[in-house]
Amino acid sequence: MTATPSLPQWRARMRPAAWSISVKLGVALVLTALLPMVIAGYINLQASLTRVEAGEARSLEQLASTTAGRIDQFIRDSSHILAYFAWNADVIRLVGNDDTAGRTRVEETMGRLLSANGDIELLMVLDRRGRVAAASKPEYVGRPLGFREYFKEGIAGREFLSHMEVGTASGKPGLYLALPVRTGTGLIAGVAVMKMRGQAITTIVDASRNDVRTAFLIDGDGVIIHHPDRRSLYHSLAPLPADILKQIIDEKRFGVDKVDSLNLTDFWDAIRGAQIAGHAAYRSAIDGEEKIAGFSPLDSHNWTVAVSEHKSAFIRPLAALYTNALWSALAVGVVFSGIALLFAQLFLRPIRRLTAAAEAVRRGDYAHAPVRLPSQDELGALAETFNAMVVGVKERERERDIFGRVVSPEVREKLLSGQLSLGGENRRVSVLFSDIRDFSTLSEKMSPQDVVAMLNEYLTEMTEAVRPWGGYVNNFIGDAIVVVFGAPEHKAEIEWCAVAAALDMKERLETVNRRRAELGDVALKTGIGISTGKVVAGQVGSLERFLYTVIGDAVNVAARLEAMTKEVDGNPVLINAATYEGIRHRDDLLIDDLGPRPVKGRAEPVHVYGVRGHKALA
Repeated sequence: MTATPSLPQWRARMRPAAWSISVKLGVALVLTALLPMVIAGYINLQASLTRVEAGEARSLEQLASTTAGRIDQFIRDSSHILAYFAWNADVIRLVGNDDTAGRTRVEETMGRLLSANGDIELLMVLDRRGRVAAASKPEYVGRPLGFREYFKEGIAGREFLSHMEVGTASGKPGLYLALPVRTGTGLIAGVAVMKMRGQAITTIVDASRNDVRTAFLIDGDGVIIHHPDRRSLYHSLAPLPADILKQIIDEKRFGVDKVDSLNLTDFWDAIRGAQIAGHAAYRSAIDGEEKIAGFSPLDSHNWTVAVSEHKSAFIRPLAALYTNALWSALAVGVVFSGIALLFAQLFLRPIRRLTAAAEAVRRGDYAHAPVRLPSQDELGALAETFNAMVVGVKERERERDIFGRVVSPEVREKLLSGQLSLGGENRRVSVLFSDIRDFSTLSEKMSPQDVVAMLNEYLTEMTEAVRPWGGYVNNFIGDAIVVVFGAPEHKAEIEWCAVAAALDMKERLETVNRRRAELGDVALKTGIGISTGKVVAGQVGSLERFLYTVIGDAVNVAARLEAMTKEVDGNPVLINAATYEGIRHRDDLLIDDLGPRPVKGRAEPVHVYGVRGHKALA
């Protein structure tokens, strides 16, 4: 038997706030006023179009900026590879001493670089006369290339980065980089040249495309050097000056006999000279459609990445929705327009509150984002759902902030993929510890700015030395650097990687000291200790700040071995017995057995070995 509702319950149910959304819509369709709804709908449509277009423009800007950043990173990485090659001792001997017998070793190094990086198409070493002394392609050896721009710039001591050029033989785009090759005295003895495949860059650009977006690349002259539509490729946005056009044709830069203009002068004016990301609208010369494009200039080149989209892709659905709603309102509202205002307010107030709350969320003002509606209908349920969503967004922002405090690039991908969690795991690693001798005394004679500049230069070189060997820079402690091999990623031959990285650090320190000597600065001296053993590796810290690090006796021993280098003649790299066992099979190293030695903080002595370098260089 169903209970009869009481009078207060009937009154509560009769209140408009308790009506269902279907009842409110039925009353609104009958009683709404035509003119206010048309005006309100039009205003809301225009506001929505403005917001949607602005939001889409920001999205395209961000996408273009991200793509430009990836290309910048690719170019920087390529420059680092070329710099590593140009500093190779065999390359320096080849061009500095006309060591033609060493060409084989240089070409072996080229082969390893090409095998490790499929984006490299060609490596060459040119002597001071511009003749190819060594090349990854044998047919280039002996060619006189002194007339090429990359040789002229490199032999003058400048870094060179070319336009995107289309090879006359391959018909494929490529990018030339060049660096001077300097002897031990700093003299320029030749030029190292690397040609990167243009496909490596165009693949990055194409990653921003989808069914409605088009991504393309524009060079400093306003010529589209990559576009998915062949009708736009190698066309200029605006008519080119006669001298620039002649230069492009004479150089056969793109393998074409002419460069036609798309006559998008306003679009080119918006892009040319831009220092930051932006957006602009234009009408396509190919299909005549209005488009909006986000663009971002590169830091490392005069190129600009652009990502465009048809305006109709996001305007047409809103316009169609508005048209349908307008015809529906006209069908019913014409009859009962007189009393529509009363019930229109019933909808506008909660909608405005929800809109204001959504705007607060967009601004990140979560304190004013929750919305309170007196209604108990579907709008009230929507408000509750919206408030629950705000709580979820706030929680995700908090998690994002915590994640943003994790700044170790080596562990970032594992964290994002969920392979790494808070806590620790047992690992066998090699720990390298190095610091600068008499740093406090040296700092007393320098200004704070000079100390920071010196440390930045030194730590940058040391970081670049360990990177090829898979070393994870765990921490910078003032002038000291702690490097871990074997964590967070498992790695074979961690002992050899650590020793090889230490020897490379010493070589790079010699380069740093040569530069300091040219400036009249005091040479830096360092000590390096390496210890291999078991540690606990994982995320350690607090809720405010946590860091991926390693903890264990191996870390302490590495630091003690580094300090012990002060007591050993010749300043060798000191290693413990576990590290020695991992490299004892290598007959190319000079290793001294220094015997057991007492170590501060340990009851038992540590068996110490000294690595003085490679036998071939002794």
